[in-house]
Amino acid sequence: MLCTSDMYTLINYVGFINYLFYGVTVAGQIVLRIKQPDIHRPIKISLVWPVIYLLFWAFLLIFSLYSEPVVCGIGLAIMLTGVPVYFLGVYWDNKPKCFDAFVDKMTFVGQKFCMVVYPAETGSEDGEEMKDVSSPLAKEGGETPKSAEC
Repeated sequence: MLCTSDMYTLINYVGFINYLFYGVTVAGQIVLRIKQPDIHRPIKISLVWPVIYLLFWAFLLIFSLYSEPVVCGIGLAIMLTGVPVYFLGVYWDNKPKCFDAFVDKMTFVGQKFCMVVYPAETGSEDGEEMKDVSSPLAKEGGETPKSAEC
């Protein structure tokens, strides 16, 4: 939202990326149907429909790239800003302890800033320390009710 104040341009940035992912998702379903034909599928349809969808999807995506290449490029650039976050947060296995401590501290500060979690704090010799607090929905025995589980 800092890039432009025009709401329609922002919608175009996000819309292009949304449709890109919709097509990739449908293509992934086709690949899974071919490579793993025996896995359980709750909904079974003919492969003709996803192929027809992909043909229309390709036409719309190519037309979008042709008619507004700058908007599509900026949308792609916005999407690619998530790649470093993925590599730092998910892919990198042997993170140093100081990095994990920094991420934990930033998470704690963000939670306090947004008032989304109310952790109890206990003082100690080397500073403040976070203490696990059960969810407000948790029962007294420490169990989480079935409705509160994700």
